[in-house]
Amino acid sequence: MSAPAARIYPAICKGLFVCLMFSACGDMQKVQINSILDARDSAVSSGDIGAYSRLLLKDYQDHGQSKITVVARMINLFSQFESTQMKSFDRHVKLIDDHHAQCEQSYHLKVKMDGDWREITQREQLYLTRTPAGWRISGGL
Repeated sequence: MSAPAARIYPAICKGLFVCLMFSACGDMQKVQINSILDARDSAVSSGDIGAYSRLLLKDYQDHGQSKITVVARMINLFSQFESTQMKSFDRHVKLIDDHHAQCEQSYHLKVKMDGDWREITQREQLYLTRTPAGWRISGGL
């Protein structure tokens, strides 16, 4: 190997390694975000307000709604219906930076009242913030 090639080759390898690491980190963040969003489906489906609440950013504040407001709305939903089922699909997660992400997804919500099921399908845009405890939903609910 010539002297110039000997200097360039390690630099190229280092550059490729850094690119691969960033790509792997981004993929890992998306896996963690998907896990949080799947946990939301599960919490809604099981009517577990504690699990639902833990998925939200402690200081959630979006369009005049606080975490308390959002949790109270879900308590009301759970108390109105005999059963709830939620399933998200067509999810697209975009990492904005190391601590912020955006997710567009559709969800199908079924609720049972007086023995009858009612259904709704909607598209939503959620925002997430990475905290020391992991990703949390920070907007869009």
